[in-house]
Amino acid sequence: MSTRTVTQDREDQVRTQVAVDLGGTWLRIRTGSGETIRLPAPSILNRPGEDPAALLEQLIETLADMVPADARAAMSCGAAMDEERGVLHGSGPLWGGGPDRPVPLRALLTARRPDVSWHLFNDVTAGLASFVERFARPHHRRAVYLTVSSGIALRTADLTEHCVPVDAHGMQGEVGHLPAVSSAPAAVRALTCPCGGTGHVAALAAGPALPHVAAALGIERPEDIRDTLTARLRTGDPAALRLLTTVVEPVAEIVRMLRCLDPRIDLIGIGGGYAEGLGESYRAELVRQVSEVRSYADRDTDRPGESLRLCRPGEVDPLAGAVALSHGALTVTKH
Repeated sequence: MSTRTVTQDREDQVRTQVAVDLGGTWLRIRTGSGETIRLPAPSILNRPGEDPAALLEQLIETLADMVPADARAAMSCGAAMDEERGVLHGSGPLWGGGPDRPVPLRALLTARRPDVSWHLFNDVTAGLASFVERFARPHHRRAVYLTVSSGIALRTADLTEHCVPVDAHGMQGEVGHLPAVSSAPAAVRALTCPCGGTGHVAALAAGPALPHVAAALGIERPEDIRDTLTARLRTGDPAALRLLTTVVEPVAEIVRMLRCLDPRIDLIGIGGGYAEGLGESYRAELVRQVSEVRSYADRDTDRPGESLRLCRPGEVDPLAGAVALSHGALTVTKH
């Protein structure tokens, strides 16, 4: 991350700490008193068809109005970004295919509110910091946190070096925009991702995809599936079970790939509002799929729960994670 001076650190210690979490669905702001304000995020997900530039301007206006004077703001951003420079590359849930160029959000916020010390992080990096703080143990070498919410992405931390390695653009783990590994019918695999691509992991396995997957599977009243899926799963409804299998499969394949590629990964966490909301049903289906033995390459499939954890609501807090990152809990390091 950026080099900080002793003077800057001392100045931040006397500022009011504010935490912000910007997602595709909600904008949450936690003040120094601990109160959390939740507002609908100015996003394409909430307001389809609106100009992305206007949504970005509303975001800046909202934060400029709500963050106290001379505050220290640690912000978790639901977008692929360069955390060193505070530049957002893009986000399907926030802006769809636009803006058509990187957004220098930290610079824009600083220009509007120069009295505030702005610290911006990717929301999955913030979730990873929170997950590691709560669940990592001294013997763990690498930990992965994968969020399944309005979007899908993961971050890996090297716990031996207390760092999150990223590429020259500040990116790592944008798996939501890889082609999904799926055995679903062609109509499901042809679904469009919010970023504009086709058949991406997020197009099948993220929260907003649920009614579209249901429609492609021919499930009746797909527009109501968000409200009825949990109840239908409890009754063992075959259509609901097939839907759950379909939306979990791309995530299970990511977990399988991670285990295959890096034996130093000792801990994998799955979080995010979508997966957490489905709770035990999602966990059981994920474990079932990851436990399938397909060849000699599958290891420890009889003990998937030892290194794979589906987080419960509240166990991972990106707001707290952003604050921890701003104080150096993990270092985002370019390679």
